[in-house]
Amino acid sequence: MTYPLELRENTNLKDSFYPVNLFRNASPASGIGRSVMFLHWHDHFELIYMTAGRASFHIDRQQYEAAPGDLLIVPSGGLHVGFAATEDQVEYWALVFNRSLLDGPTGDPVHDRYLSPYLDGKLRFPIKLEDSAELKPVRDNIRSIIAEYERKQPAYEMAIKARLHLAFILLARVYLPERENEPSAAADKRMERFKALILHIEANCFEKLSVSEAARLVHLTPYHFCNVFKAATGRTFVDYVNRLRMDEAEKLLQGGATVTEVADRVGCGNLNYFTRLFKKVKGMTPSEAKKQGGWR
Repeated sequence: MTYPLELRENTNLKDSFYPVNLFRNASPASGIGRSVMFLHWHDHFELIYMTAGRASFHIDRQQYEAAPGDLLIVPSGGLHVGFAATEDQVEYWALVFNRSLLDGPTGDPVHDRYLSPYLDGKLRFPIKLEDSAELKPVRDNIRSIIAEYERKQPAYEMAIKARLHLAFILLARVYLPERENEPSAAADKRMERFKALILHIEANCFEKLSVSEAARLVHLTPYHFCNVFKAATGRTFVDYVNRLRMDEAEKLLQGGATVTEVADRVGCGNLNYFTRLFKKVKGMTPSEAKKQGGWR
């Protein structure tokens, strides 16, 4: 499946022998709904392990609430984005790795039975793992991987690979008999259209695009479109577009443009409406944003 390249994250996995990387992400305390993970996809698998705060992640059309200790698995190629569900600081680890890290030798029947279906995308683990005793070893393995990465003792790369391999084996033991997680071809095609639409919206956020027009672009009724769009992005269509516009408005204000100029530029001819919308989204007035950029 071909995805819009502009939404693709170029994850830094330089070591071909150990194509894995670990990122600690922290979003300082601020308003609920702030972005803690930008909308993107990549060819690699990603494990998200929450350590502080609460967040709402939207992964391939579904919403998942995450609190400390929760573990989510983003499948290869999955479109995902995250928003804060609390005003407190949000922290999580993102473990990104290429499937080649867990590839087995050609013709290995055990590997082909237990791991290959998941690595090839023929089967998928649940995206959010339930909090159960049989999955506790998986979480323990992820915490051990984080510790190995932070300490970086000799041969830590091998230790991370071994622990990740074990985590997938434990997952396969639990979920292999359940085949209801096979991806739907129809759903994948619909998500591909949505990725293209989101890319179009982000590139042309100042242009007027009604819900009906957007729904037509992805061949859905306006009602169905609104439901699917919110499931995919975590926001209503109108809210998503307004936030994009206010993000651009903030950049223009901090670049020296006047409030009136920016209101016209982002398609808000009514200055009072623009001021109310900007404050609702950004938590401050346009004038205050302008001062932050060093302008008066």
